[in-house]
Amino acid sequence: MEETSPPLLLWAPIHWSTRCLYLFVIYAIKVLLAIRWQLMQTGVTLGLLARPSGKPIYSKSYPSRPKLKHRFFFPSSHKPGQSHPVYINIHGGGYAFGAPAYDDEFCAFMSREFNLLVVSVQYSLSPRATFPTPTQDVVAVVEEILQDDSLPIDHSRIAIGGFSAGGNLALSACHLPSLQGKVKAAVPWYAPVDWSVNYEYKLASRPYRHDKEVDGLAALAPIFNNVYLPTGTDQRDPRLSVLYAKRNELPEWIFAIGAEYDMLNDEARRMMIRLAGESEITGVENVAFERDGGKLRWRMVTGAEHSFTHWWLKRGQQAEVTKPLAEKWFREAGRWLREEACIAAGTYHYAQTLNFMAGPAFLSRHCLFHASVEPSSDKVGQY
Repeated sequence: MEETSPPLLLWAPIHWSTRCLYLFVIYAIKVLLAIRWQLMQTGVTLGLLARPSGKPIYSKSYPSRPKLKHRFFFPSSHKPGQSHPVYINIHGGGYAFGAPAYDDEFCAFMSREFNLLVVSVQYSLSPRATFPTPTQDVVAVVEEILQDDSLPIDHSRIAIGGFSAGGNLALSACHLPSLQGKVKAAVPWYAPVDWSVNYEYKLASRPYRHDKEVDGLAALAPIFNNVYLPTGTDQRDPRLSVLYAKRNELPEWIFAIGAEYDMLNDEARRMMIRLAGESEITGVENVAFERDGGKLRWRMVTGAEHSFTHWWLKRGQQAEVTKPLAEKWFREAGRWLREEACIAAGTYHYAQTLNFMAGPAFLSRHCLFHASVEPSSDKVGQY
């Protein structure tokens, strides 16, 4: 039976006064965030705040988007002539805020722990840039990165990921024909993937710890969406609502990570169910499930809220409490890339796989890219 497309669901216009209010709020927050970021950098310079654990080797722009600057993190073990698996990171911020520098801690961690060449990508922000411009930015930049002969890229092992809006853009970019087949794995973190349901549904889909608890995105979500989406946008367009993308239009390996106390958690779960070709899951699988030999993996981080990963942007005790949880899941994602999708090389992978698994037969069965990984005898057992 031929699959029929769902009817168009068009983004409705809002009153001009509401739009003016939303624009005022967005630009006011942009100013406040810029001031806060500058104060944080001053605090680091004066020794009042801890320095980031890693910084990019350099920043670089490309001809297709000369105003966008991207940050490059090389493995500390890099030597001339070596090539590395690549992880392309896309920052979050509701399509309106954020910058690649906000994710330096994460990018440095992944590069250091999993021997990845990490590129943190910049894209145009709303309200000046609306859908689908950010997706087009990401596609154009990723294509230029992959064509950059100055980078030590192993083209057989390319992964992409992003936080929140960045997770949506990562999947959206992979959906477009020019990147299909080039990106082998994706890791979307608490990403919005379904604009076809309303805010009330999303807010009701998550649990609440007490009667007065309010979702962290409840107030801003309508503002983000209305300044990002032009009137008349099809809310089921798979470049926007990636939940409606077909399985063969997305990377072969997808690890979606959600947060229990987040209004976006349920839609990420539903996307993974849909990609698995199922109608629903029950019980413990709402927290964790795998399909297709681990190529589709879903995890809900219990007790976590939206943006739980970015401990370095939090204050005092909140940062101390959040850091172990965030790094636990960074490692979980990195191990999946290395040991399941076989994106991240790492000598730890070789030691574990060759010594404790089933040798080459195991690699042939589970690792798409094992042939291009080189073991290093002096760092066996290290991340």
